[in-house]
Amino acid sequence: MYKEKIKLVFDSTTLLWNIDKNLVNRSGLFFVAYNIAKLFLQKEEIEIYFYIQKRKYKLLKKCLKITFPNNKINIITENSKLWFDIDSFYSPLYSVTIFIEDMKHVKKYITLHDAMYNIFPEIYDDKHIIWYKLLLKSINKEDYYFSVSENTKKDFIKYAPKINPNNIFVVPLGIKDNLKPLTINKEILKKYNINKRYIFSLCALNPRKNLIRIIRSFFKFLEKNNIDDMVFVLGGPDSEDFLEKFNSEISEYKDKIIKIGYVADEDLPYLYSCAEWFVYTSQYEGFGLPPLEAMACGCPVIVSNNSSLPEVVGDAGIMIDYDSDEQHIEAYEKYYFNEEYRKEMGKKCLERSKLFSWDKCVNEMLKIMKNNLDTNIKNKVRFIKTEDLIYYKIFGLFIVLPRLKTIFSITKSEDDRFTILRIFGIKISIKVKNKERSVKNILKFIYSREDKGIYRIRIIFGIKITTKPLILRLISLENKIDRLESEYIEKIFIKMESYRIYSKLKKTSSNKIIKE
Repeated sequence: MYKEKIKLVFDSTTLLWNIDKNLVNRSGLFFVAYNIAKLFLQKEEIEIYFYIQKRKYKLLKKCLKITFPNNKINIITENSKLWFDIDSFYSPLYSVTIFIEDMKHVKKYITLHDAMYNIFPEIYDDKHIIWYKLLLKSINKEDYYFSVSENTKKDFIKYAPKINPNNIFVVPLGIKDNLKPLTINKEILKKYNINKRYIFSLCALNPRKNLIRIIRSFFKFLEKNNIDDMVFVLGGPDSEDFLEKFNSEISEYKDKIIKIGYVADEDLPYLYSCAEWFVYTSQYEGFGLPPLEAMACGCPVIVSNNSSLPEVVGDAGIMIDYDSDEQHIEAYEKYYFNEEYRKEMGKKCLERSKLFSWDKCVNEMLKIMKNNLDTNIKNKVRFIKTEDLIYYKIFGLFIVLPRLKTIFSITKSEDDRFTILRIFGIKISIKVKNKERSVKNILKFIYSREDKGIYRIRIIFGIKITTKPLILRLISLENKIDRLESEYIEKIFIKMESYRIYSKLKKTSSNKIIKE
């Protein structure tokens, strides 16, 4: 067993997404990342470093200072020598950055949340579909994966054929510490304009959540039984793509709906506790945090009998077909007309919720990380590639080699009047009239190549270097990746924070070309 502190790198991308957002727009994925990171910081057996790209260092530092004000924060970038001593890398959402993937001594872990893009591609735009396809292609047999449910594990085995099933560990998520049964708070209810008995639902407004059917069935339930003392309270952020359709479909039921939008964390326990029951009959869930949160407050639940929801709820709730109006109405009637049954299910929910906690989640992750560590790994050869340098560590001996782009590069001035040639750190500015032609001439002077049989001859400053095609192609590949990174990734994928996945895909595709 590995007895030293685990040196763990935490991918901070998901945390950084939210630094410039108010609480209204912070995603559920942010809170997952936040809770895991918070407990990692508290564990004595971990020495944690937060990873971010060098250009975002200052922004992340600001983010972490606000998010974890009482903790000492260590930040690591792609250029740090600290990577030599890192044991594990963890990403709460993404795949692994390409340069980290090259570090064979670092064990990589990624949390898999769901495969919704495969199951409901029609509800996502092109950029999200592209992001997900890149994510699937990045999944490999060497890395380790934390699945939030057994159902999600099955989905990724199905849709990501390269994944090693033995490297997928089911680690359920936890719930917030403040979620517990509370007495009625009239001020909270008044704040959200709730003045009747109510059923509650909390989710993002999108087609997958099945809200139109849920609300329509609720209205039919009221009509059928001549009930006038109940309303439907709907919390959660809107989706502009779906809002218009949603409003038109439920227009005749609006007088029975109280749409409250974002709910503050401190108000949630009261809204869950005071609700008659909570309904969450989604078409698909990777896990299903909202019903678990309701259960932790002793609120009876109605959920779909599909995907991961039966794993979360067990026998502590009513499970129905999401596409059945009749089953929705029957479930509403069970809770409304049988107070004793409703109370009994509330107690079951409370007991069931105790099986889930963030502390259990993080402890299980750490257990897996410890078991996968090699006690003798500290003595092995290590290799890391930073932005400018390549480092080798062989039995304590450091070898540092410059990358090609460090030795030689061609850029342009801000006014586009000069071509800047950099050789071994020396900058030479050349005024040009025809930039493209000048660059070609410079390249021809310092670098040229030709093929002779199975060999390729490169001439650099008059020095002939004969190499086999594989070596040359690897060098050419590095330059190609650098060019693609600068031209496309910044423009297309920076909003999705898909730099790592895109780079890895490009490397995989290029390797296939080399083999061919």
